[in-house]
Amino acid sequence: MDDRIRAVVFGVGAMNTIATRMLLEKDVEIVGALARSDAKVGQDLGTVVGLGRELGVTIERDARALFARTKPDIAVVSVNSYMVDAIEQLRACAEYGVNVVTLSEEALFPWNTSPEITAELDQLAKSTGATITGTGHQDTYWVNIIAMMMGSCHTIDSVEGLVSWNVDDYGPEVVDLQQVGASPAAFDQWLASASRPPTFGRNVLDALVADIGLTPTSQTTRTRPDIAQVPVRSTSTGLEYAPGTVIGFTDVDEVETAEGITITYQMSGRVYSESEHDVNEWSIKGEPDLVLSNGVVPTRISTCTHLVNRIPDVINAEPGFVTIEKLPRLRFRAFPLQTYVRR
Repeated sequence: MDDRIRAVVFGVGAMNTIATRMLLEKDVEIVGALARSDAKVGQDLGTVVGLGRELGVTIERDARALFARTKPDIAVVSVNSYMVDAIEQLRACAEYGVNVVTLSEEALFPWNTSPEITAELDQLAKSTGATITGTGHQDTYWVNIIAMMMGSCHTIDSVEGLVSWNVDDYGPEVVDLQQVGASPAAFDQWLASASRPPTFGRNVLDALVADIGLTPTSQTTRTRPDIAQVPVRSTSTGLEYAPGTVIGFTDVDEVETAEGITITYQMSGRVYSESEHDVNEWSIKGEPDLVLSNGVVPTRISTCTHLVNRIPDVINAEPGFVTIEKLPRLRFRAFPLQTYVRR
């Protein structure tokens, strides 16, 4: 009997291009693929993601028709960053009882930033027996490792994180979200808009606070544009941005808690110059003082490894919208992924 996990690749962009290879190497059976691009729909998945061979999986557009026909165990979703944009895709999965692992940054912990959408999806998923979970690089590097460090302290006064990532690693849609190419005046106008979605850092701090079991009393966000000092070229858009142009932005999120611990998280997402690399540095003030520095962080690849390695945890979890503090710590998967699934 073939007990392999049956997966649909939902979105065929930069991240799922990498994840497709990893899924196959972990013996996952890919039974379908979905994309919005006219240039990709109708093509073989293996050709589009550059495997050098066809997989016999034709990329489609209609998620519900695909789910009804293939009955997958899980959808690997890499399309949107925010819940308001992702709800239709996640709703389609939940309606057909298809588990979801998604890279949507807000989905890491959306209960406070999109409570109505999250509650709707939670109830729908529970009614069909599906689980929805958001993961990615932040799962380990910005939440779980930090929670474990905090667990080695006797007292804590403050936690500070300093993170940067290259927007070019995630494709042109994310480049646009980071306001790359805008003038400083246009950036200020965008920032002043009341419709701005939550920062990625907000969801990271919400997840970390929930994991530790702290009681937040206030939360603030400050945002500043990152401005090109020299000409900077984007590999995603193929464009060069002149000095004085916005090439991304930095958010500084801060949470104060009833327990007296302040957690500050500074995250920069911008187009890099040739000499820059991803950064992940954290410091804890307390007894004892602790420092974490990961050096050069392979954020792009580790984002995809989280997406794949979390699949057994998501399938094994209770139905509903299940955030990562309710899942086991991430594990290395040495064997085919079905090995770790409780049937």
